[in-house]
Amino acid sequence: MAVAVYLALLVVRVGLAWWMVRRGAAEAWQGPVTVLQPILAGDPKLEGCLAANLAGNPGVRFVWLVDEDDALGCEIVGRLANDRVTVIVGPPPAQGENPKIAKLARVDLNAGVVVVLDDDTSIEEASLRQLTGADLVTGLPVFVDAGTVWERLVGGFVNGSAILTYLPAAAVGAQRTINGMIYATPAATLWEVGGFGAVVDCLTDDYAMAKLYEGNGKSLRQAPVFARVTMTIASAGHCGRVMRRWLIFANRYLAENLTVGSFCLVVLPALLPWVLVSTGWGWVLLVKAVVNRVCLWRWAGVRSGIGDLLFEVVADLALPLLYLSSLVRPGQMSWRSRQIDVSDGRIRYR
Repeated sequence: MAVAVYLALLVVRVGLAWWMVRRGAAEAWQGPVTVLQPILAGDPKLEGCLAANLAGNPGVRFVWLVDEDDALGCEIVGRLANDRVTVIVGPPPAQGENPKIAKLARVDLNAGVVVVLDDDTSIEEASLRQLTGADLVTGLPVFVDAGTVWERLVGGFVNGSAILTYLPAAAVGAQRTINGMIYATPAATLWEVGGFGAVVDCLTDDYAMAKLYEGNGKSLRQAPVFARVTMTIASAGHCGRVMRRWLIFANRYLAENLTVGSFCLVVLPALLPWVLVSTGWGWVLLVKAVVNRVCLWRWAGVRSGIGDLLFEVVADLALPLLYLSSLVRPGQMSWRSRQIDVSDGRIRYR
């Protein structure tokens, strides 16, 4: 029974994802585009990722946002900045402020299109300008440049779930959030809904932005546009902290948005792998990995090897165990160099 349900859901998810990709992106932005990048040093790949974005987006302006106590971050942006880059240095987040949104709230733009891009994410201009078709449009992450075992495990999770989660959920109207790694909005619309300052005290910045737009009658769209994510994961502990933070955010989202559609397309496929293994149908997970990797190659241009398939299967099996860790002290988490406590509902730095 479990294998039939898992395979049926796989067919449905792939079919819905294919339909979303076939619909394609809307007409590309033609006017000025400004990319906002909140920056926090600590990842050895940061400089290379920032440089890749500058090289891949010759017709785009950048605003790099750094905290004044981030000496290495200030040094890196000072070394890379050119005439298309504006560097804004400000105070670190105060108690109660989201560290990413606090940086974004320093920007005052009222023309063109604003793209928010994480500092570990890169994209080329042709794809960047495809983030259109709604008031708030988000893309999809593809994990690349995985050098360690732990990076490959995180890559197995990201690449094994992004296409088969975000696109199908959006297709049936079950997606009420965006991917915070990359999203775009007209600057005028951003200020119409209150700007970044309206959600500066929210922990889950991507979900908060989605709620802000929907609450003001604005439209959301999941575009089949792919951005490359690079992240240094040097140890098992670091891998666990990153995954745990993502799952804590997911728990907060699902607590308010668990529907039949999201349960069938997101939650159930994550719960079934151990059932399959315990009943002797574990090989079905490899089938899912092969199908997913073919989709990833055809739609995002990312090729995979045998190792990638195996790490995706391992990530599928590890997910329920990592989820259990997110239930232990869910009010405490690590965000790069910052230790955050939200046990009382407010963001507090330890």
